[in-house]
Amino acid sequence: MISEIREKWTQIRDLGSVPEAISARPLTVIGLSETDVLICITQDGNPGILLRNPGGKAPLPKPGCGRLVVKREQLLREGSQPDDYIRIECLDSGLEIPFALLVSQVVSHLAAGATPSKACMDAVLEFRRLLSRKGGLLPSEDEILGLVGELLMLRRLVSASPHLWQGWNGPLGAARDYSWGIVDIEAKASRMAGESRLTVNGLDQLEPEEGRELLIHHSVLTDNPVGTIDVPGLVDEIKGEISDPEGFDTRLVSAGYLSEQRDLWLEHRFTLHGTHIYRVSEDFPRIRKSDFPDGSLPAGVAKLRYDVLLSNCSDFRLSASEEEILFAAVTRSVEIS
Repeated sequence: MISEIREKWTQIRDLGSVPEAISARPLTVIGLSETDVLICITQDGNPGILLRNPGGKAPLPKPGCGRLVVKREQLLREGSQPDDYIRIECLDSGLEIPFALLVSQVVSHLAAGATPSKACMDAVLEFRRLLSRKGGLLPSEDEILGLVGELLMLRRLVSASPHLWQGWNGPLGAARDYSWGIVDIEAKASRMAGESRLTVNGLDQLEPEEGRELLIHHSVLTDNPVGTIDVPGLVDEIKGEISDPEGFDTRLVSAGYLSEQRDLWLEHRFTLHGTHIYRVSEDFPRIRKSDFPDGSLPAGVAKLRYDVLLSNCSDFRLSASEEEILFAAVTRSVEIS
Protein backbone atom coordinates (compact mmCIF):
# COMPACT_ATOMS: atom_id res chain seq x y z
CA MET A 1 0.00 0.00 0.00
CA ILE A 2 2.76 2.48 0.91
CA SER A 3 4.56 1.78 -2.38
CA GLU A 4 1.33 2.34 -4.34
CA ILE A 5 0.67 5.64 -2.57
CA ARG A 6 4.18 6.97 -3.17
CA GLU A 7 4.07 5.80 -6.78
CA LYS A 8 0.88 7.83 -7.36
CA TRP A 9 2.54 10.94 -5.94
CA THR A 10 5.48 10.34 -8.29
CA GLN A 11 3.17 9.85 -11.27
CA ILE A 12 1.32 13.09 -10.55
CA ARG A 13 4.58 15.02 -10.22
CA ASP A 14 5.92 13.52 -13.45
CA LEU A 15 2.79 14.60 -15.35
CA GLY A 16 3.13 18.15 -14.07
CA SER A 17 0.61 20.03 -11.97
CA VAL A 18 -1.96 22.59 -13.08
CA PRO A 19 -1.20 26.06 -11.66
CA GLU A 20 -3.35 26.97 -8.65
CA ALA A 21 -5.04 23.54 -8.71
CA ILE A 22 -4.81 20.27 -6.84
CA SER A 23 -3.76 17.35 -9.03
CA ALA A 24 -5.21 14.02 -7.91
CA ARG A 25 -5.62 10.37 -8.83
CA PRO A 26 -8.12 7.91 -7.38
CA LEU A 27 -6.99 5.17 -5.01
CA THR A 28 -8.99 1.96 -5.14
CA VAL A 29 -10.51 1.03 -1.76
CA ILE A 30 -12.78 -1.99 -1.51
CA GLY A 31 -16.35 -0.92 -0.78
CA LEU A 32 -15.83 2.73 -1.78
CA SER A 33 -16.40 4.55 -5.04
CA GLU A 34 -13.61 5.78 -7.29
CA THR A 35 -13.93 9.39 -6.11
CA ASP A 36 -14.04 8.68 -2.37
CA VAL A 37 -10.24 8.54 -1.88
CA LEU A 38 -7.88 10.63 -3.99
CA ILE A 39 -4.09 10.73 -3.74
CA CYS A 40 -3.01 14.27 -4.55
CA ILE A 41 -0.26 16.83 -4.98
CA THR A 42 -1.39 20.22 -3.72
CA GLN A 43 -0.97 23.64 -5.34
CA ASP A 44 2.26 24.01 -3.36
CA GLY A 45 3.67 20.68 -4.56
CA ASN A 46 3.05 18.85 -1.28
CA PRO A 47 1.84 15.23 -1.05
CA GLY A 48 -1.66 14.72 0.30
CA ILE A 49 -4.85 12.68 0.40
CA LEU A 50 -8.45 13.76 -0.19
CA LEU A 51 -11.35 11.98 1.52
CA ARG A 52 -14.82 12.58 0.12
CA ASN A 53 -17.09 13.50 3.04
CA PRO A 54 -20.40 14.99 1.80
CA GLY A 55 -22.00 17.15 4.48
CA GLY A 56 -19.45 16.06 7.05
CA LYS A 57 -19.38 18.18 10.18
CA ALA A 58 -17.65 15.93 12.74
CA PRO A 59 -14.58 17.48 14.44
CA LEU A 60 -11.24 16.95 12.75
CA PRO A 61 -8.02 16.26 14.66
CA LYS A 62 -5.61 19.07 15.41
CA PRO A 63 -2.37 18.31 13.54
CA GLY A 64 -0.26 19.00 16.64
CA CYS A 65 2.69 20.13 14.52
CA GLY A 66 3.42 22.62 11.78
CA ARG A 67 4.22 19.90 9.26
CA LEU A 68 0.68 18.65 8.77
CA VAL A 69 -2.50 20.30 7.48
CA VAL A 70 -5.95 18.82 8.11
CA LYS A 71 -8.97 20.76 6.90
CA ARG A 72 -12.33 20.59 5.15
CA GLU A 73 -12.86 22.20 1.77
CA GLN A 74 -15.12 22.11 -1.25
CA LEU A 75 -13.43 20.91 -4.41
CA LEU A 76 -14.68 21.20 -7.95
CA ARG A 77 -13.65 18.21 -10.03
CA GLU A 78 -13.71 18.58 -13.80
CA GLY A 79 -17.14 17.75 -15.19
CA SER A 80 -18.88 17.53 -11.82
CA GLN A 81 -20.48 19.59 -9.08
CA PRO A 82 -18.49 20.88 -6.06
CA ASP A 83 -18.09 18.23 -3.38
CA ASP A 84 -17.00 18.18 0.26
CA TYR A 85 -13.59 16.68 1.07
CA ILE A 86 -11.21 16.33 3.97
CA ARG A 87 -7.68 17.25 2.92
CA ILE A 88 -4.61 15.93 4.75
CA GLU A 89 -1.38 17.47 3.50
CA CYS A 90 2.26 17.02 4.52
CA LEU A 91 4.30 20.24 4.43
CA ASP A 92 7.70 18.59 4.96
CA SER A 93 9.10 16.68 1.98
CA GLY A 94 11.52 14.90 4.33
CA LEU A 95 8.59 13.18 6.02
CA GLU A 96 7.05 11.63 2.90
CA ILE A 97 7.70 8.03 4.00
CA PRO A 98 6.01 8.35 7.43
CA PHE A 99 3.27 10.44 5.82
CA ALA A 100 2.66 7.61 3.35
CA LEU A 101 2.26 5.36 6.39
CA LEU A 102 -0.35 7.76 7.78
CA VAL A 103 -2.22 7.71 4.45
CA SER A 104 -2.14 3.91 4.39
CA GLN A 105 -3.57 3.87 7.92
CA VAL A 106 -6.39 6.20 6.85
CA VAL A 107 -7.21 3.85 3.97
CA SER A 108 -7.12 0.82 6.28
CA HIS A 109 -9.57 2.49 8.67
CA LEU A 110 -11.88 3.37 5.76
CA ALA A 111 -11.75 -0.18 4.42
CA ALA A 112 -12.69 -1.44 7.89
CA GLY A 113 -15.83 0.70 7.84
CA ALA A 114 -14.75 3.90 9.62
CA THR A 115 -16.20 7.23 8.56
CA PRO A 116 -13.77 9.63 6.84
CA SER A 117 -13.69 11.83 9.97
CA LYS A 118 -13.00 8.89 12.28
CA ALA A 119 -10.37 7.41 9.94
CA CYS A 120 -8.68 10.78 9.75
CA MET A 121 -8.79 11.28 13.53
CA ASP A 122 -7.26 7.90 14.38
CA ALA A 123 -4.50 8.08 11.77
CA VAL A 124 -3.46 11.66 12.57
CA LEU A 125 -3.28 10.94 16.29
CA GLU A 126 -0.96 8.00 15.53
CA PHE A 127 1.15 10.22 13.26
CA ARG A 128 1.49 12.82 16.01
CA ARG A 129 2.54 10.11 18.47
CA LEU A 130 5.27 8.93 16.12
CA LEU A 131 6.58 12.46 15.53
CA SER A 132 6.68 13.48 19.16
CA ARG A 133 6.78 10.66 21.71
CA LYS A 134 6.87 11.75 25.34
CA GLY A 135 6.68 15.37 24.16
CA GLY A 136 10.14 15.22 22.52
CA LEU A 137 11.54 14.66 19.05
CA LEU A 138 12.86 11.21 19.94
CA PRO A 139 11.67 8.44 22.24
CA SER A 140 12.89 8.45 25.84
CA GLU A 141 16.43 7.35 26.76
CA ASP A 142 15.16 3.99 27.99
CA GLU A 143 13.14 3.45 24.81
CA ILE A 144 16.20 4.23 22.67
CA LEU A 145 18.24 1.72 24.67
CA GLY A 146 15.45 -0.84 24.24
CA LEU A 147 15.35 -0.29 20.48
CA VAL A 148 19.12 -0.77 20.32
CA GLY A 149 18.67 -4.09 22.11
CA GLU A 150 16.01 -5.22 19.62
CA LEU A 151 18.12 -4.18 16.62
CA LEU A 152 21.16 -6.01 17.98
CA MET A 153 19.00 -9.12 18.16
CA LEU A 154 17.75 -8.57 14.59
CA ARG A 155 21.28 -8.01 13.29
CA ARG A 156 22.21 -11.47 14.55
CA LEU A 157 19.05 -13.03 13.13
CA VAL A 158 19.28 -11.57 9.61
CA SER A 159 22.93 -12.59 9.38
CA ALA A 160 21.60 -16.16 9.66
CA SER A 161 18.68 -15.60 7.23
CA PRO A 162 17.53 -12.29 5.67
CA HIS A 163 13.83 -13.16 6.08
CA LEU A 164 14.02 -13.46 9.86
CA TRP A 165 13.46 -9.73 10.46
CA GLN A 166 9.79 -10.33 9.70
CA GLY A 167 9.31 -11.96 13.10
CA TRP A 168 10.03 -8.63 14.82
CA ASN A 169 6.82 -7.74 16.66
CA GLY A 170 8.04 -5.31 19.33
CA PRO A 171 6.95 -2.12 17.50
CA LEU A 172 3.51 -3.61 16.87
CA GLY A 173 2.66 -3.89 20.57
CA ALA A 174 2.66 -7.70 20.50
CA ALA A 175 3.17 -9.82 23.61
CA ARG A 176 6.66 -10.86 22.45
CA ASP A 177 9.43 -8.77 20.89
CA TYR A 178 10.12 -11.55 18.39
CA SER A 179 8.33 -14.72 17.28
CA TRP A 180 9.21 -17.24 14.58
CA GLY A 181 7.95 -20.79 14.42
CA ILE A 182 7.82 -22.09 17.99
CA VAL A 183 10.49 -19.67 19.24
CA ASP A 184 9.73 -16.45 21.14
CA ILE A 185 12.46 -13.98 22.07
CA GLU A 186 12.39 -11.08 24.50
CA ALA A 187 15.08 -8.51 23.65
CA LYS A 188 16.61 -6.81 26.68
CA ALA A 189 19.32 -4.17 26.94
CA SER A 190 20.82 -2.65 30.05
CA ARG A 191 23.59 -0.26 30.94
CA MET A 192 26.74 -1.61 32.55
CA ALA A 193 26.41 -0.29 36.09
CA GLY A 194 26.93 -2.43 39.15
CA GLU A 195 25.66 -5.99 39.08
CA SER A 196 24.31 -7.03 35.67
CA ARG A 197 20.54 -7.37 35.65
CA LEU A 198 17.53 -7.30 33.38
CA THR A 199 14.20 -5.63 34.03
CA VAL A 200 10.97 -7.60 33.72
CA ASN A 201 7.58 -5.99 33.18
CA GLY A 202 4.54 -7.92 34.39
CA LEU A 203 3.75 -11.51 35.24
CA ASP A 204 3.45 -12.68 31.64
CA GLN A 205 6.71 -11.45 30.13
CA LEU A 206 8.76 -14.44 31.30
CA GLU A 207 5.93 -16.96 31.20
CA PRO A 208 6.50 -19.33 28.22
CA GLU A 209 3.42 -20.39 26.30
CA GLU A 210 2.69 -24.09 26.14
CA GLY A 211 4.53 -25.76 23.29
CA ARG A 212 6.78 -22.76 22.66
CA GLU A 213 10.35 -21.92 23.66
CA LEU A 214 11.04 -18.57 25.33
CA LEU A 215 14.49 -16.99 25.13
CA ILE A 216 16.00 -13.73 26.35
CA HIS A 217 18.50 -11.86 24.17
CA HIS A 218 20.36 -9.56 26.58
CA SER A 219 22.88 -6.87 25.61
CA VAL A 220 25.03 -4.84 28.00
CA LEU A 221 26.02 -1.34 26.84
CA THR A 222 27.37 1.95 28.08
CA ASP A 223 26.65 5.43 26.72
CA ASN A 224 29.61 6.64 24.67
CA PRO A 225 29.61 9.76 22.43
CA VAL A 226 32.13 8.07 20.12
CA GLY A 227 30.78 4.53 20.48
CA THR A 228 30.31 2.24 17.50
CA ILE A 229 26.71 1.21 18.27
CA ASP A 230 23.82 3.49 17.31
CA VAL A 231 20.33 3.03 15.87
CA PRO A 232 21.03 4.44 12.36
CA GLY A 233 24.11 2.25 11.99
CA LEU A 234 22.26 -0.89 13.06
CA VAL A 235 19.39 -0.02 10.71
CA ASP A 236 21.84 0.35 7.80
CA GLU A 237 23.45 -3.02 8.59
CA ILE A 238 20.11 -4.81 8.75
CA LYS A 239 18.75 -3.19 5.58
CA GLY A 240 21.92 -4.25 3.80
CA GLU A 241 21.01 -7.88 4.50
CA ILE A 242 17.28 -7.99 3.76
CA SER A 243 15.22 -7.95 0.56
CA ASP A 244 12.32 -5.79 1.81
CA PRO A 245 13.83 -2.58 3.18
CA GLU A 246 10.56 -0.69 2.69
CA GLY A 247 8.67 -3.14 4.90
CA PHE A 248 11.41 -2.80 7.49
CA ASP A 249 11.14 1.01 7.28
CA THR A 250 7.44 0.74 8.06
CA ARG A 251 8.20 -1.34 11.15
CA LEU A 252 10.85 1.20 12.20
CA VAL A 253 8.36 4.06 11.95
CA SER A 254 6.10 2.14 14.34
CA ALA A 255 9.10 1.86 16.66
CA GLY A 256 9.51 5.66 16.60
CA TYR A 257 12.50 5.81 14.22
CA LEU A 258 12.39 8.19 11.28
CA SER A 259 15.38 8.21 8.93
CA GLU A 260 14.87 11.95 8.46
CA GLN A 261 15.93 12.37 12.11
CA ARG A 262 19.16 10.42 11.59
CA ASP A 263 21.41 13.20 12.92
CA LEU A 264 19.42 13.36 16.16
CA TRP A 265 19.64 9.60 16.63
CA LEU A 266 23.40 9.69 16.05
CA GLU A 267 23.71 11.74 19.24
CA HIS A 268 22.86 8.54 21.14
CA ARG A 269 25.82 6.17 20.75
CA PHE A 270 26.86 3.19 22.81
CA THR A 271 29.67 0.72 23.38
CA LEU A 272 28.58 -2.91 23.39
CA HIS A 273 30.22 -4.99 26.13
CA GLY A 274 28.53 -8.29 25.45
CA THR A 275 25.42 -10.15 24.37
CA HIS A 276 24.09 -13.41 25.76
CA ILE A 277 21.02 -15.54 25.21
CA TYR A 278 19.18 -17.18 28.11
CA ARG A 279 16.61 -19.98 27.97
CA VAL A 280 13.61 -19.42 30.24
CA SER A 281 13.08 -22.93 31.56
CA GLU A 282 11.19 -24.12 34.63
CA ASP A 283 13.75 -22.99 37.22
CA PHE A 284 14.68 -19.64 35.68
CA PRO A 285 14.52 -17.00 38.47
CA ARG A 286 11.35 -14.93 38.05
CA ILE A 287 8.02 -14.07 39.62
CA ARG A 288 5.35 -16.37 38.22
CA LYS A 289 1.57 -16.53 38.14
CA SER A 290 1.76 -19.68 40.24
CA ASP A 291 3.32 -17.59 43.03
CA PHE A 292 -0.13 -16.11 43.66
CA PRO A 293 -3.22 -18.06 44.79
CA ASP A 294 -5.43 -17.10 41.84
CA GLY A 295 -2.65 -16.62 39.29
CA SER A 296 -2.91 -12.84 39.29
CA LEU A 297 -1.52 -9.89 41.22
CA PRO A 298 -3.05 -9.19 44.65
CA ALA A 299 -6.09 -6.94 44.78
CA GLY A 300 -5.08 -3.31 44.58
CA VAL A 301 -1.77 -4.03 42.81
CA ALA A 302 -2.03 -2.85 39.20
CA LYS A 303 1.50 -3.28 37.88
CA LEU A 304 4.59 -5.41 38.49
CA ARG A 305 8.15 -4.47 37.50
CA TYR A 306 11.25 -6.15 38.91
CA ASP A 307 14.90 -6.93 38.17
CA VAL A 308 16.53 -10.33 37.73
CA LEU A 309 20.20 -10.60 38.72
CA LEU A 310 22.00 -12.31 35.87
CA SER A 311 24.65 -13.65 38.24
CA ASN A 312 21.96 -16.16 39.23
CA CYS A 313 21.19 -17.13 35.64
CA SER A 314 24.46 -18.65 34.43
CA ASP A 315 22.94 -22.14 34.29
CA PHE A 316 20.41 -20.88 31.75
CA ARG A 317 22.83 -19.04 29.46
CA LEU A 318 23.39 -20.64 26.07
CA SER A 319 26.95 -21.46 25.10
CA ALA A 320 28.33 -20.24 21.77
CA SER A 321 27.71 -23.66 20.22
CA GLU A 322 24.15 -23.77 21.58
CA GLU A 323 23.49 -20.34 20.07
CA GLU A 324 24.72 -21.56 16.70
CA ILE A 325 22.43 -24.59 16.91
CA LEU A 326 19.50 -22.32 17.80
CA PHE A 327 20.02 -19.96 14.85
CA ALA A 328 20.59 -22.88 12.50
CA ALA A 329 17.26 -24.39 13.59
CA VAL A 330 15.41 -21.10 13.08
CA THR A 331 17.03 -20.71 9.67
CA ARG A 332 15.91 -24.22 8.64
CA SER A 333 12.34 -23.28 9.61
CA VAL A 334 12.57 -20.39 7.10
CA GLU A 335 13.71 -22.74 4.34
CA ILE A 336 10.91 -25.20 5.10
CA SER A 337 8.23 -22.49 5.08
